[in-house]
Amino acid sequence: MVYLPAGEHLPAPANGLEILVLQGSCKHNNNAYNEYHYLRIPGTSPITGGPQGCRLFVKYNQFMAGDTGERIIDTSEKSKWLPGPVDGIRIRPLHVFNTESIMLLHWQRAEEFRPNLDPQGEELLVIKGLLQNKDQLFQPYSWLRNPVEDWRSWHGSTDTLVYYKSGHFPESKELS
Repeated sequence: MVYLPAGEHLPAPANGLEILVLQGSCKHNNNAYNEYHYLRIPGTSPITGGPQGCRLFVKYNQFMAGDTGERIIDTSEKSKWLPGPVDGIRIRPLHVFNTESIMLLHWQRAEEFRPNLDPQGEELLVIKGLLQNKDQLFQPYSWLRNPVEDWRSWHGSTDTLVYYKSGHFPESKELS
């Protein structure tokens, strides 16, 4: 999580930025982006904090080789959400490239499901609500990076929102 004060700049590394605006607003190339905008920016153009600043979930250098796809998505557009893996959960696809898949999961009611986990694991950020597996309860702004051996079913409370990413971990090397 990064807090970016009003007018301050977040430099972009050569291999791009992936950003989810959690609070406030930010600017990129003279356009303003509010809460729950998803930005995937190749190249090195900076992000600037909006008038009241902003809290951002930022992933640096996350672009796979050959991926130059720019995305600017207002995830608050209800018509763009799709039926999810089980009734009561909706998904908002954000980006897909090769094996990488990024989406938001929204629990409309308390529900449990076991995702088809990527063989290399998964990465999650609880944005709002509560997410629980067999052993732990995760509150907003909990970030998890789950290898396969830690994977469990997920149970979300009503109105839980989760950033979910898989397929981006490097393949593990077999030990000889």
